[in-house]
Amino acid sequence: MKIFNITPNLSFQNPDLAAKFHNASFLTLSPMEDEKLQNNIFVKCEISSEAYVLMMIASEICKDLENEDIGFLSGESSVGEEEIEEIIEFLKDADLIIADENMLNFHKDKDNIKALLNLISSNFNLKVINSAGNKLDFNSANLGELKELDSFDGAVVYKHTKDNEFKGGNYFKIVAKVKDGELVTIKSKNLNITKTFKFDKNLKGTIAFLGVKNLDNYAFEVVKTHKA
Repeated sequence: MKIFNITPNLSFQNPDLAAKFHNASFLTLSPMEDEKLQNNIFVKCEISSEAYVLMMIASEICKDLENEDIGFLSGESSVGEEEIEEIIEFLKDADLIIADENMLNFHKDKDNIKALLNLISSNFNLKVINSAGNKLDFNSANLGELKELDSFDGAVVYKHTKDNEFKGGNYFKIVAKVKDGELVTIKSKNLNITKTFKFDKNLKGTIAFLGVKNLDNYAFEVVKTHKA
């Protein structure tokens, strides 16, 4: 089985689902690498740029979308045209798409993402499920103009409900100016909490993991941090 995986970190989000497909080959589109996922081709994209990458794929298989500005979409998403060709080759004999549930519910361009997933899955005859394992149907989704990407420059957290930890790697520690074991106040549009920062040498990039009680907004967020 071959799976096009559009989740931030499937083995962390839903280890049971990842285990179910442990014999599958994955191609993952994500801003951060899931190192526990086996047999995985990783295509890194900018945070929240999934709609742009999906549009690049769709423009290669749908004549109505041939006039899309691929250079702009590629530059904004940091996914090159050669990588799009690699994804399309993978999709030709793929079986399934796994799409992030949070992205489908809270991404600012969720309607276009659903419409593009419908177009791509229909073209390649693929089933689509979300990261919770539920089967999806986007036949009623309508494609509109893509929304401008938000900026995620600076210290970024990936919010989740799997645990209560605040942990990040070396790059996040430098950008956020925090220390291992330090009590930190984390502020953003949707956050104002205090947690102890845990340094994890295995985490790469400027994205930290932040456990929260409830998650009713987009999982990625730029934050300001200072010692509590």
